[in-house]
Amino acid sequence: MLAFSFDVGNGFVKARNDKRSMIAPSSIAKKESMGSSSITGMSSSFDASFGYREFESSLDDGTTYIWGEEIADVVDPSSLLPTYTHNHRYTQKRFKLLCSFILAELASDYEEDELRDVIVVTGLPSQEVGTTEAEEFKRFLQQKHIVKINGKQLFIHVTDVRIIEQPLGTLLHQYMNESGQVHKELLNNTLTVIDFGAGTTIMDTFKNVKRLEDKSETYYEGMNDIHKRIAKRIEREHGIKGLDASFVEEGFRNNTMVATVSERKKYSFEDIAKDIITNFIEKLISDMDAVLTNRDSIDKFILTGGGVHIVSTYFQDTFGEDSVLIVENSQEANLSGFYKLASTTSRKEKAS
Repeated sequence: MLAFSFDVGNGFVKARNDKRSMIAPSSIAKKESMGSSSITGMSSSFDASFGYREFESSLDDGTTYIWGEEIADVVDPSSLLPTYTHNHRYTQKRFKLLCSFILAELASDYEEDELRDVIVVTGLPSQEVGTTEAEEFKRFLQQKHIVKINGKQLFIHVTDVRIIEQPLGTLLHQYMNESGQVHKELLNNTLTVIDFGAGTTIMDTFKNVKRLEDKSETYYEGMNDIHKRIAKRIEREHGIKGLDASFVEEGFRNNTMVATVSERKKYSFEDIAKDIITNFIEKLISDMDAVLTNRDSIDKFILTGGGVHIVSTYFQDTFGEDSVLIVENSQEANLSGFYKLASTTSRKEKAS
């Protein structure tokens, strides 16, 4: 049994098999949106090898899509098809297409006979685990998928699917080893995970690997909202229109704190970001305190998620607690925990 894991965030996909891991935007695009050129193929100078591949899925016969790590470099932001939404996300066609492309990307490292028995572990925002939509998502994953990747047809038979709370992936990353053994701290301590994602911010409290409902909450605001608010403020302050939030996101990612629209038009947003992030964190902590009324009952607060590098300093300064752990490589922490669970389950299945 092969073990696959992925985390389809509202901003980025993180995916892993036993050969490699990858991070790519949670957006796809139709191949036609790339445009065409009469000189492509005439010289290697015009044929840059970007990090994307072509996909065709039985979910949408006759349409060729592109997706991959560098899709944003070959498609205009207006032509990207994001999967970011809070409105029935897991039942929408573009989300299912993205998941089938992820499976195909992971499967492309293996021979056909190895893809007959695959376990997938993934996660959802905690309040959505166990819902009707989550069950439908599981049924969609647990079947035989037929996908073409760069013209090669793959048959991927997913025989087992485990969907867990996203923050639980971080705890498994921190407290489970590669053999599936867990540290006693995970079983004995009360741990609150605060996951700063693109579309959500999740506060989950666990004791003995069980989520405590009355000390947990999912807030449907995240890094995407910060990016949009900064973009809107830039528009107001500089008198421009239609600034895509992806330029702000890129400014955070490359640590310039500059929205680079073109070589001629660049907008620094460091001071704007400080103001907006401070307001975001103050409101978040106020909302958290309304749920987590007794912080002293928590042994450790664990900060994770792709947005940690943006907000952690502001959070710690405002939160004022000493027992705060910032997870290293936090963007992939959930994925790491998912994969440990998938590989452990796979080994047990092979042994039985």
